Amino acid sequence: MLRTLAISLLLSLGGTAIADKPAPAKPTAPPAAAALPLPKDASAPSDAPGGGGAIQMYQVPRGRDVVIAEMRDLFKAGGWAITKDDPSPSGRAVRLEVTKDKKVYKVSFTGDTTRTAIIVTLP
Repeated sequence: MLRTLAISLLLSLGGTAIADKPAPAKPTAPPAAAALPLPKDASAPSDAPGGGGAIQMYQVPRGRDVVIAEMRDLFKAGGWAITKDDPSPSGRAVRLEVTKDKKVYKVSFTGDTTRTAIIVTLP
């Protein structure tokens, strides 16, 4: 009797169990590349763990200092204002804050002479 009741209940739900329904899609922020100029050899973005989609990471297969210089030039050429340009306290990263159209992006660079990680915090 109880089994028949459970089957009837499942059938009344459209024949699928509640657990079979897909989870709603998590909204994701558009890639920073849609707004920021990035090096042509930058990878597709990946979300930073714990960033909720507001922090995106890009990998570039070139040295950090070269990529930072290129990005500074790209920002200036694109009409961006660099409002902060500071090394991290450890000296292993450079942090920029750039603005355009009243939107503020935080862009950090870390890496070595062979690769660079660009970490973008979206507004």
